[in-house]
Amino acid sequence: MSESPYLMSNAHPEAAARFDGLERTLDPVSIGHLSRLGVSPGGRCLEIGAGGGSIAGWLASRVGPSGHVMAVDLDTRWFHHDGSPQLEVRQLDVVSGPIPDGPWDLIHERLVLQHVPARLDVLDRLIARLAPGGWLVVEDFDTAEVRTTDRAGPDHDLIVRMATAFNRLLAERGGANDFAAGAWRHLRERGLVETGASGHVVFDSGGTGFTQVMAANARQVRDGLLGLGMAAGDIDRFLEVLTNPDTIVGTSVLITAWGRLAP
Repeated sequence: MSESPYLMSNAHPEAAARFDGLERTLDPVSIGHLSRLGVSPGGRCLEIGAGGGSIAGWLASRVGPSGHVMAVDLDTRWFHHDGSPQLEVRQLDVVSGPIPDGPWDLIHERLVLQHVPARLDVLDRLIARLAPGGWLVVEDFDTAEVRTTDRAGPDHDLIVRMATAFNRLLAERGGANDFAAGAWRHLRERGLVETGASGHVVFDSGGTGFTQVMAANARQVRDGLLGLGMAAGDIDRFLEVLTNPDTIVGTSVLITAWGRLAP
């Protein structure tokens, strides 16, 4: 595809900064859930939305030489392979292409399904690739409403307006702002067992972690924000605010839902 329908295309140079910020912000959350569910030596893991490769690399370290981790993404140019022979990276569109056969003891996706209009079809096909007893873990932002932090902060109104505009752009490109909130029910309705879900918000100050993600996103979709009526001066001011150590922001709620295929 010459141009990805996905708003946050990996082809844009800002993708590198976005992946770095997301890894710093969200990896502790994701790894906490995956550790709790268990990743054992010899395990077979499929990572959907490989990004920079940090979670795939962590999985590879857990399954060891006798295991296998496959990481897939629509565009893998930013993937950093750690050299592990058990780690395979593959460029793949999970909507139009086949889900790798497996069967997989663990399938993990982060910030992919909420952007894919055919998300429920993809979810069904992921479940069909689970090994008996295998876990599926899905993690996406709930952006159906803009919930902010530091509401007494000097730039709160600007942050709200930018977040609202960004979420509108996501929706216009086929994103589902409320998919994450319903993910637990989707897993239950598909017959998975031992299902559950939790939500997590990460706070950061200007120039660190998620503010890096927000800045990269704003630069990448600047034209779209202008098209929605955001003033160029407000976008520039927003980017300045995100570098100010006094600024406090929180992520949208990252909802993690999990379930396993009955043995």
